[in-house]
Amino acid sequence: MIHSNLRQALENINVPRILVIGDIMLDHYSWGEVDRISPEAPIPIMKVLREDQRLGGAGNVVMNLATLGAKVSVCGVIGKDETGDIINTLLTENDVDCSGIIVSENHKSCLKHRMIAGQTHLLRMDIDPEPNTDFPQNQLIEYLHESLPNYDAAIVSDYGKGVLSSSVLKELALSGKKHGIPIICDPKRTSDYSIYKNFTLIKPNRKETETAVGFSLNNRNDILRAAGKLKKDVHLDYLVISLDQDGLLLFQNSDDYHFFEAQTQEVFDVVGAGDTVCSVLAFMIAGKASIEDAAYWAQLAASMEIKHVGVVSFTKNELLQRFEFGESSVKILTLEQLCQTLPSELPIIFTNGFFDNISAGHLKFLDQLKTLKGFNVVGINSDLSIVKQKGKPPLLNERERAMLLSALEAVDRVVIFNELDASSMINSIRPQVIVKGKSFLNKKMPEEKAIKEAGAKLEFFPEY
Repeated sequence: MIHSNLRQALENINVPRILVIGDIMLDHYSWGEVDRISPEAPIPIMKVLREDQRLGGAGNVVMNLATLGAKVSVCGVIGKDETGDIINTLLTENDVDCSGIIVSENHKSCLKHRMIAGQTHLLRMDIDPEPNTDFPQNQLIEYLHESLPNYDAAIVSDYGKGVLSSSVLKELALSGKKHGIPIICDPKRTSDYSIYKNFTLIKPNRKETETAVGFSLNNRNDILRAAGKLKKDVHLDYLVISLDQDGLLLFQNSDDYHFFEAQTQEVFDVVGAGDTVCSVLAFMIAGKASIEDAAYWAQLAASMEIKHVGVVSFTKNELLQRFEFGESSVKILTLEQLCQTLPSELPIIFTNGFFDNISAGHLKFLDQLKTLKGFNVVGINSDLSIVKQKGKPPLLNERERAMLLSALEAVDRVVIFNELDASSMINSIRPQVIVKGKSFLNKKMPEEKAIKEAGAKLEFFPEY
């Protein structure tokens, strides 16, 4: 594949119209801290400090596509309950067309509530529809028949919650064939993939593929054998198998297939990678890109996703930056993205500075972060913040400084902040350790209050 052609394939896509059909969920996060055990039972008491609600399930695919720049509509079922109201509000706030949402009194909206103390997940509470819930299948089918011709592609996000019956999937496939609309599916784990017969493309992961074909995928020969069986049995145009840190396979037939290697050296979390692959495939196919170009960009996006803990959506510009500048650009996040993706298994180490005249001394100072064996976050003042304090812009702009620092092995994430100091960042990420140069020893620091409130330990490193 030619470098310039790949870039152009993504750049040429404007605003494709994409319909997302599937199980819409609400992800509710409660962040807090634990400092005592309950007297009622041997369980921790968590003091809630912050809460967040995000779209999950098919809603995550919606957010991926909206972030890429697609015009997104969604079709699914929610309950007439508080969770359903929040899902509707979040969709509306992100300019998603909700005309395909059916609100049913007999349906219980899906909720995943995660409770996290510091970086430790204490509990996940799930609320799902009852197994024998009567879904409004005819209403769904009627909507799909009427609306599908208006889209450039449709994507099915099936989490097995009961919304997508075999009759709905069959009618969707027939309508797609009739109107020439590509139907892409992220399937549930099942041994019967005939329910997705005549779809354009399905994208199971390794475990889902093993369940479907009945044997393990231990090597490339096993993967190709499974792909051939699935594509033949399900009558697909294409099959993509997501292999997490091993990349993905694009399979058309036994003589026409391509393994795409994962473009990352480290894996933090594979959660969300499947949604990312399906979203980018749908975006590219809806934009009339070739299937090969679509698979390339899908795997690049997945390689970016698995470098983060939790679920992250990427813009077209972020994908293009990763394409041009390599893996280090993935380390540069907004504060919101950082808060959503901090790892739970490592202590958070934080340091900050202008880094406006980067020297070998700065690099030696940051290299010492490796000795703390944590997840190292560097906050840098934006160009605006530096101008406010120094009266002139820095020699290197904020993006150039962030790119240089992100290239360092010792640095895991870089965040640019506009405030005069890093107090807001410290309050948000609550690091276990904050690193300063020895010149700050016994001096008053602007972040002192935030450091105290976070309960962080101060470490003073030599400066060079």
